[in-house]
Formats: sequence, structure tokens, C-alpha cells
Amino acid sequence: MEENLEGSFNGLQNGDFLISSKAQPNFPEAWLQIGGNHETSWKFVHQSLERPVLEINNSTALRAGVIQTQEASFEVGKNEEWLIKIRLKSSSHEIQAYLRIYPIMSNGDVSRPWEFFFRPGVEPEQFKQVISASSDVLRLRLETGVLGPGHLCIYQLIAYPLSPNRMKRQVLVKYAKKGSPQIGHIQTIGEIIKPIQLAMPIPLKIPVTVQANVNADVRNLTPTRDRVQICGSSQAPLATSSCGRAQVEIFGHGFYESLEDVTATQTKSATTTRDVSALLRFSFAVYNFGTLPAYIQAELSPDGVHWVVEGEQREVGPEKLVIVSLVGFLRYTRISYWAEGLTTLRIWVQAQS
Repeated sequence: MEENLEGSFNGLQNGDFLISSKAQPNFPEAWLQIGGNHETSWKFVHQSLERPVLEINNSTALRAGVIQTQEASFEVGKNEEWLIKIRLKSSSHEIQAYLRIYPIMSNGDVSRPWEFFFRPGVEPEQFKQVISASSDVLRLRLETGVLGPGHLCIYQLIAYPLSPNRMKRQVLVKYAKKGSPQIGHIQTIGEIIKPIQLAMPIPLKIPVTVQANVNADVRNLTPTRDRVQICGSSQAPLATSSCGRAQVEIFGHGFYESLEDVTATQTKSATTTRDVSALLRFSFAVYNFGTLPAYIQAELSPDGVHWVVEGEQREVGPEKLVIVSLVGFLRYTRISYWAEGLTTLRIWVQAQS
């Protein structure tokens, strides 16, 4: 039953890695490399095996994986639940794998990815995750790989909708018996609080006749004891309701910080990739704890795969702090660094909404 479901309902293009890319013969069709650095290796083994496999050997603290191409992202129905299956094997039980799902809205915007984490064993193991796509989500794009150093084998990715209800019940029961996967944590910059507009009161045109005796106490008003109601006679310049109450909007303001300690060597490396699309203002700060100078360079990317340098290369002397503020804007950013010898750097990202 499960094999038939996999073969008939898989909504992912080349989720079994059976087709080699025409542009990259040593990589599966509809998939791209993401993360890692120049020491990370991706090996696509698809010949003389019963089932093709994509091997990732990562030696850096950054994540390294594969992501669907934009064209290979799959379309979802409105308010539809999907089951995502992923078959993995690692070289150690301590290695952590991840799954990122990028919701693509009908207007083309990409929301913050949903993240799930697993610890695959030394034998091939299948993990399942049920997700629910809201009505404004048009397509989903998958990314999977390894967090930090380690060796990971990816055999298969499967996605299909949980319908009808009978199929949904069967899948959820299997998922519950296997137990929930262990969930880790990645420190990221949180989502900026968005302005909230208060709903306007609904006017009720009910005729009311009131007769009352009023005893007024005329005295000086104080801000600690009294309140003031602001009324207006029109919608501009002060927006009011039909009963004269002022209409207001509440805006959130926040401060966000992320910290990363790295070791600079003669090999050029890069910090964690960060999505800064929702931030109004942010800067990097780099402090050198070592005795040798280090060199840093800001980089920008529209998709987290293709990178371009921003500004000039900066030198960070021993026990010196350097601030890097970017002039240009793209969705993703990071700092690349290197030194003539071993030296420790602390890199902050501080942002305001």
C-alpha cells in the first residue's frame, strides 16, 4: 500500500533523483546546491544502484543541502493538508538534518520558511511531517540537508495531499506510532511586528430618549486621575467613529540581535545566511579576540545561492571592533571572513524594526 502511494501521489518533480540534470550531469534534475562553503561536497550517485542517492559531506558549521528550483516548486490546493516524507541516512546519530518549506503566496511573495529537524541513524530511515497550507499559499518549495559538520545521504523526498479523509486517517496513525521527530533550534532574527489597525465600531441607529439629573463637580483635571475623550466632526484630519471616538493604529517597535562566534583561518569562510527582508535597519559588528588581523567582506544574495560582494573589504585588527553597514539591499546577507593565521571573531547582527 505504501509503495503504491509513493509512486502514484508524489507531487515532487524528480523526488526520487532518477533523472540527471541536462545542465549539470552530476546533479539531479530540478534540484540546486545551497549553503556550505568551498570545502563542502555534493556527490550524486545514480548508476549501478537500485536507488539513486545524493551524498553531502559538510565540514563547516553552516548548513548544507539541496533546494528545489523555482520551477520545480509544487502547487497546493486551498486549505489543503500535505504529507512530506524524506528518507535519510547519516554517518552518526549526533548529526542533525533539517527540512525547510518555503510558502509562496499567490502574489509571488515568499514567507518565512517552516523548519523541521531530524536525527537520522546510520541506516536509511524515513521521516514524515504533516503540514497545512492556508488559502493564500499557492506553491511550496522544499529544502533539506545537514546542519553543521557531518555526512548525510538523501535518498528520496515525497509530497502528496492528504485526501480523501480515509487516506488522511491512515497516514496520521502511522505517523503517531513512529513518534514525533526530535526538534532542534536555530537562532534567527524574528519577524517584525506588523501594524494592527483596530476595527471601526459598528454604528447602531437606535433612537434613545434619556432623562437624568446630573450633578457635575467642576475641578482641575490631572493626567493621573482623569481621562480625556477626543472627538471629531469629520473623517479628516482626525479619523473618528460615528459616536466621536478617535480611530487609532497601534505600531510595534522592536530590537533584534543575533550572535555568532567563528574562527578565521587562511581559508575564506562565511557566517550563517540571514533573511533581512523584513528589517528596516540592521548592521554587522565584528570583534577580533586574537592577536592577528582578520579580513571581512559583506555579501548579498537574492536567493541564498548566488552571492555578490557589497562595499570594500575591511580589516579587523587584534582586539578591535569594526561596524559594517550595508548600502545596497537584497533579501539575504552574510559576512565572509579569513585571516593569515588562526584568530577568533565574534560577529553580531543588530536590527531595528
